Amino acid sequence: MDKVLSRDYHPVPKADADGDSDATITDRPPHRGLQQFLKRNLTAITIIGLLIVLLLLMIAVITAIAVEPFHKVVVVKGPSSDSLAYPETLEGKRQCLPPAPRVRYSCGNSTKEAESLGCAYDPLAGCWLHKECPHDFTHEFAHFNNGKPFVYFYDEAATQQMKDYTELGNNPDFYWTAVREHLVHCLYLLRRGHDVHMRGDRLDNMLGDLEHVDHCTDMLANWLRRPDPALEKIGTQGQTHCFMSCA
Repeated sequence: MDKVLSRDYHPVPKADADGDSDATITDRPPHRGLQQFLKRNLTAITIIGLLIVLLLLMIAVITAIAVEPFHKVVVVKGPSSDSLAYPETLEGKRQCLPPAPRVRYSCGNSTKEAESLGCAYDPLAGCWLHKECPHDFTHEFAHFNNGKPFVYFYDEAATQQMKDYTELGNNPDFYWTAVREHLVHCLYLLRRGHDVHMRGDRLDNMLGDLEHVDHCTDMLANWLRRPDPALEKIGTQGQTHCFMSCA
């Protein structure tokens, strides 16, 4: 009887409905459906991405403006009518800011209201000024005219003269006076502004108004440009061997 030989048989892989075996499925390349989807919708996906970026930027800007810590950095407030005494100037211009917020002292809108608020007429400023505001050089101005008050009139023709600074302060309308008075006003008001700034004191509306400072300097310069033999005389001595510092 012949000997039966044993064989190691390996099962044949089952075929699927398409006739492909499991091995064939395993060896297939990865599915390319996602790549084809991205390729077909690339334009739409790009537009949606840009819209999302723009939306995020808008949210960031709104947050920076609305949130208080950022609001203080982004938003710069200019001077209001109530803060003319402490003007804020930008773009490299001069600044006169107090070290801390201060109480604003007003003189109202009439002489009666000004007196009730503790104000008095200041001849140098030509306005009513609160007693807590600086009154530097008022005495020097009032006695500049050989110790006498400057002369003021109700009319340009100088037919109705005022008696003194008290009458001037109670005048409800304009006044007329000599050009010299205006020049001396500018001279001492600039002195007042410098002294007040150096000691960190209060700035009133006139001292804090850069336009008024420019007006006074321009007026002084214009009158100094006028021909005057006295201004051409040699009488000023200067020193160039000096060395300055700034802080």
